[in-house]
Amino acid sequence: MIRNVESRKVVHAGAGVLAALLLAGMSACLQTSDAVVVDADDIGGVVSGANGPEAGVWVIAETDALPTKFIRIVVTDEQGRYLLPDMPDASFDVFVRGYGLVDSQRVVARPGQQLHLSAVAAPDARAAARVYPANEWLSLAAIPEGPLDTQQVVSTIKACMACHQVGDESTRRIPESFETFDSHLEAWDRRVQSGQMGAAMNAFWRRLGDQKAMFADWSDRIAGGELPPVPTRPEGIERNIVITQWDWADPTTYLHDEASTDKRDPTVNPYGPIYGALEASADYTPVLNPADHSIKQIPVPVRDPNTPLAAGGPMAPSIYWGDEAIWDSQANVHNPMLDARGRVWLTSRIRPAENPDMCLEGSDHPSAKAFPTTRAGRHLAVYDPATDDMTLIGTCFGS
Repeated sequence: MIRNVESRKVVHAGAGVLAALLLAGMSACLQTSDAVVVDADDIGGVVSGANGPEAGVWVIAETDALPTKFIRIVVTDEQGRYLLPDMPDASFDVFVRGYGLVDSQRVVARPGQQLHLSAVAAPDARAAARVYPANEWLSLAAIPEGPLDTQQVVSTIKACMACHQVGDESTRRIPESFETFDSHLEAWDRRVQSGQMGAAMNAFWRRLGDQKAMFADWSDRIAGGELPPVPTRPEGIERNIVITQWDWADPTTYLHDEASTDKRDPTVNPYGPIYGALEASADYTPVLNPADHSIKQIPVPVRDPNTPLAAGGPMAPSIYWGDEAIWDSQANVHNPMLDARGRVWLTSRIRPAENPDMCLEGSDHPSAKAFPTTRAGRHLAVYDPATDDMTLIGTCFGS
């Protein structure tokens, strides 16, 4: 059995989402009585269900009224109280989500408001399970005997998690358009070929050999009604967490990672912008200013226009985008880092992989004398926010 496999937070349809987690000591803001003290920039109240206060459920506030979609999430305490702190000046849709519940009706609220909410009990276990974490659903997968041991199979599945939250509803269920296949195994064989990364997905899939039947069995059992165990609601310090999310790229891109400071000195760039990397999907760096929720795009060019695309066309049509090639990156930006001056360094292709003569054996270049190389898949780009300049740097090595 796969159990508690670590899953990365990924957003489908390419919308880049940044989650900022803050252990906020929310209990200090909630009084010992049932009343919740609400400042001018807070929303707070009590969540109750049919049996009284609901502890350990999420209160979620969303708005599209800011420059980019904004979401803030908190957890109720043992008395069902919650506080959404330091909210931007906007109108929010607020609702309750939790284990054993279905999402409540959304209520419109603004900062400075006391808002008591009603939790809605799930009518059955299947309805309740829709909000269980992806890894709880993935825990139902059983690894069959085969040439790969458990560690090798899990390692291959984790490669899938680089882009997908394996176990969410879009992965655990077979899409309706694939239900014409004779079996879930045939449907899985087809679905992994879909879209921009179909060739790469198919390659990982083939590594599993006959053991890939585990996914067909997994989907069969879920379609037959099998459910994961009921997760435990957040407890203790888990109830103090505040999650803030911004949707800050565009629907066809894929956010690989982001950076906000120099890892060697986390005082660099305080309260400043956050820089993302879209890898194979688009040739710009998305930038979020969390202070005012504004976003912008910094183009990342290539030096040689003949630099190939990082991703080819779809191997097979996507159920979302059909035959459309939605990714057009040449730079293939990856792994942003900030230096001590707040400049943003990117691993980025500036030319095709074949190295120039200066990098090859026989060159007088000191680097080539020490270690001649014929190819470099990625090079370097550096963005200076003080000048708004992007500088491309050729390297003989792959960065």
